[in-house]
Amino acid sequence: MRCSITLASSLACAATLTLLSTAAAMAAPRTVTPGSGRVLVTGSSGLVGANVANALRQEGYTVRAAVRDPSAEKNEFLRAMGCELVRVPDLLSDEGWADAMAGCVGLAHVASPVDISGNTPEEKMISQAVEGTERALRFAAEAGTIKRVVVTATMASICGSQRERNPDHLWSEIDKNDAPQTGYSKGKTAAEAKAWELATQHSDKYDVTTVHPAVVLGPLLPGQKASSTMLLLKQILDGAVVPSMFGLCSTTDVAAVHVKGLADASTAGERYLVCSRDQFSTLDIAELLKEHAPEQSTGVDLAKWRGDEKVSALKPKKPSTDNAKACALLGRDLEEAAVFVAAAAKALAA
Repeated sequence: MRCSITLASSLACAATLTLLSTAAAMAAPRTVTPGSGRVLVTGSSGLVGANVANALRQEGYTVRAAVRDPSAEKNEFLRAMGCELVRVPDLLSDEGWADAMAGCVGLAHVASPVDISGNTPEEKMISQAVEGTERALRFAAEAGTIKRVVVTATMASICGSQRERNPDHLWSEIDKNDAPQTGYSKGKTAAEAKAWELATQHSDKYDVTTVHPAVVLGPLLPGQKASSTMLLLKQILDGAVVPSMFGLCSTTDVAAVHVKGLADASTAGERYLVCSRDQFSTLDIAELLKEHAPEQSTGVDLAKWRGDEKVSALKPKKPSTDNAKACALLGRDLEEAAVFVAAAAKALAA
């Protein structure tokens, strides 16, 4: 393994993120446009990765989709949309990476280790997140042809303790998670810091942009299987009461920001937070479902939700986030939550 990460060192890396991202942007930016060559998309069978690949194809890009097994039936929808499939069996192994990068001019690194079971030790989650990012960007540099890299980070590497000091604080790209609490947020914070470190180290080869989505929801692509990122919504539709609150964003918006990250010179060295302005409780989502997807949400009992003490104790902040930077990049407002939450529910019910 090329990188050795501890919790202390990961937080130290995060503290230098602003300096590194600024330095990475100092060189003249390079762009990747349709017709300029292949773009490699990692994590392309997942909800975000598939939508990034699809958005690139819609814009006329040639897309190479990295998957664990190109012959697997679940990946046929990628081939149907015109992607070239290439085998990269594991983020934590060198196997397949050199071939996947060969001849590509852009990289959308969406893949990240996922712990669905919740049993992975914290330090392992941190090291795996960093190692996956380090490997992707190292092989991008070694390929010699990659000009732009867009890394899918997360809102979790932005939201820290600032609101404890100022209740009116709105999260934005200038924030860094200075006090990550979970293995996931610690790993993603450290992985982003590693991305900016490598952006500076390889600034003669490529420019880096990071995209920071909140909880991503939206319709599935034709032939795509439901991914783990839609599990929470499925639980709600199945009648479970799950007390939680978070920001939301659509697959369409997240994918569009990735495309801009490759094609727009102004995005070099920048971070983009893709998130609804308001924070949503799971009760808010249940209410959206009942109003905008009534046929799919017959199992949702709002009286049960409203009678739950943990749910009623949630006080989502409205507004919560400053998403002006992403809106300016796209030249429009982000999609309304009611639209993409309902679309996701209908996709799960199909």
